Amino acid sequence: MHNMIWLYNRNKMLEAATNGRFIIESHPTGAIMHGKEAFDATNDGTIDALNSTMHTWIGKIPASPLFAARPMGFTSTQMVAWLEHAGGLDYMYEVLEPFNFGYTGYTYVSTPEDFCWSNVDMTTLESWRGVKFRCKGFWAEVLQDERVGASVTTIAGAELYAAGEKGILDAFEYSNAATDIALGFYEIMKFLMVPGIHQPSTVIWEAVNANSWAALPDDLKVLYDAVNHAIAIQAYTDLVIADAAAFAKFAAMPDLEIVVLPDKLQGEFYEIADDLYNKKSAEDPFFAEVYKSQEEFKKTWKLFEQYQSPKL
Repeated sequence: MHNMIWLYNRNKMLEAATNGRFIIESHPTGAIMHGKEAFDATNDGTIDALNSTMHTWIGKIPASPLFAARPMGFTSTQMVAWLEHAGGLDYMYEVLEPFNFGYTGYTYVSTPEDFCWSNVDMTTLESWRGVKFRCKGFWAEVLQDERVGASVTTIAGAELYAAGEKGILDAFEYSNAATDIALGFYEIMKFLMVPGIHQPSTVIWEAVNANSWAALPDDLKVLYDAVNHAIAIQAYTDLVIADAAAFAKFAAMPDLEIVVLPDKLQGEFYEIADDLYNKKSAEDPFFAEVYKSQEEFKKTWKLFEQYQSPKL
């Protein structure tokens, strides 16, 4: 929902900034084609552009979660800084080089997802064993590690409420607080677990067909990229405020407990995820290079935070 709102806002801003010379018509998934078709349709020029998340296309781009929603990865501000100032966008173009895209980049980077909704206590690593849990991607691989032993399944978002209500799932992750509250998960689950270390940010990403991009005048290319950057901070701050409002409501609900993951459990998950990424790095030199870049950049960011993060 928020993605479409901010796409429309971006489109209006771009139209105004170009005096009506650049008009984008954005369509939700299913309006002109199924969302799963958008990547190939942009690649072959059936449509001019797509807006999604790169890890949606992990089957085509195995390293894509590094640019989209890596468990134990970057926060929103860290991700933007890495993309803009530490070579992240260059890596993005490199991994997408086999495809027919002339432009690629982020339209905004979201707030963290809620860690999970649960009907069982999962505050120790041992308590995760056998838990029927819905997730996907790298996080599914982490939870299937023998040290965790969760029973992982992938269920469509539209099916989560019914699956939780009927006990088909013990727990699941889905989205950020503002989205989750609208879906009513608090009505059927006992615990809301935070913070969303499994997806501390999500890059909303756009790619433009190479021929469509080449046909644009240079000034419109510059304005398009500038408007994407301008809308990103507005979208992120809007999500922070919307999530805060949702958490205020969650905290007031007598039958819902907000559980903060213990530091020990967060550390254990980090170790398991790091082992997974080191394994993938050994298999894929490009993955290794990007992962190393991200981890080194984290050190830079944490050095700043060490001295400049207020404690109150």
